[in-house]
Amino acid sequence: MKNHNLLAGFGLLLIVSLAVQPVQAQRRLLDEVKQDLNALTLNVDNYQNALNKLKPTLSHEETKNEAEVWFMAGKIAYAKYDKYRALQTIGKKPDEKAMGAIILEGYDYMMTALKLDTVPEKDKHGKVKINKNTGLPKVKTKYSKDIHKIVLSHYNDYKLVGRIFYSSVPDFDKAYKAWDIYTSLPDSPNYSNSLRNQVTDSVIGEYRFYQGVVAKMDERYSDALGSFFKAIDKGYNKKDVFDYAIGCAEHEKNDSVLVDVVRQAYKLYGKNDSQYIRILFNYAINNKKYDIAIKIIDQAIADYPDNAEYYDLKGVLLENQSGSIDSSFEYFKKAVDLDGDFIKANFDLGRYYYNMALRESDTSKLKEKLALALPYLEKVHTAEPSNRAAKDALRIIYYNFNDAEKMEALGE
Repeated sequence: MKNHNLLAGFGLLLIVSLAVQPVQAQRRLLDEVKQDLNALTLNVDNYQNALNKLKPTLSHEETKNEAEVWFMAGKIAYAKYDKYRALQTIGKKPDEKAMGAIILEGYDYMMTALKLDTVPEKDKHGKVKINKNTGLPKVKTKYSKDIHKIVLSHYNDYKLVGRIFYSSVPDFDKAYKAWDIYTSLPDSPNYSNSLRNQVTDSVIGEYRFYQGVVAKMDERYSDALGSFFKAIDKGYNKKDVFDYAIGCAEHEKNDSVLVDVVRQAYKLYGKNDSQYIRILFNYAINNKKYDIAIKIIDQAIADYPDNAEYYDLKGVLLENQSGSIDSSFEYFKKAVDLDGDFIKANFDLGRYYYNMALRESDTSKLKEKLALALPYLEKVHTAEPSNRAAKDALRIIYYNFNDAEKMEALGE
């Protein structure tokens, strides 16, 4: 009986021993890495070897939730990055791709460490202290201060790495990530005080714009839109940011966002670029929201009464709404009067006269109105020889005027 109990006890000890061994193995790895880091002056390869040795602790069940292992991985990654930068100072060209990748990897390690860096506070008897207000255990951090210091000391490096991955070693996903770190940290409670006087909103807005550009180039249109809106929120309101955002919204078929961006762009740049009104106008027309379209174009005319395109659009709107070109004349005429070289308005005024002519049964009146259409349609054909509608109308006009030479010159 005693032997049986002895064997049972030995078996229990063996099970406990086997359970502890994996944990001890991970601890030994961590200790070995610490010793390696303190033993000698390390080069880039030494740092990478140390990181490779440590990596099993990041996924092992017994250590993966400990802040220390992630903090140590982050320290090594940032130290490797610093070694690359040191090589630059002595005129040696580092592996920029590896240099950029390791600081982004290090940042991820540090952010994971921050999430895990909570240590229960204990009293002198070893019992966990309780917060009287919340009833929850009191906790303190062990590595967070050092993590913030390391991340903050590399703040401008994230901007640099973004540029590397944008142009030197194109990797738009990594460029996006680097600039996301650079633009996000100033708004983080952990870093805002330190960075308040180091970077302005205008710079953050500019790099949010760049972040949006690389996301768009990577065909991540939704992410790009988010970055462009953040750029605008920071006061970056150059025309490009709106034009890029419009392109992304159109690709995503997000009408509500599209209309919002276009309205903002119109307020700033509508005087010199009528595309914004055209987009709003087409949106309203395509959705048969004619009342909205009229308000849009009337406001544009009121804002910019010398813009020929807005009058032409008003004429097209009335034609679409009523199904008849009759009420469009004054707007097509006004557009041509304002800008005689505006081909679209010439075409619309020419086809107005042409349509009026085709209604006439009296030959003299028919020719009279065809003669009114002729100069406008000829101008369109000269500027746009491929405009089939203008060519076909001219063919009819030349036929009625027995001008075989000009008919033949039109070709097929």
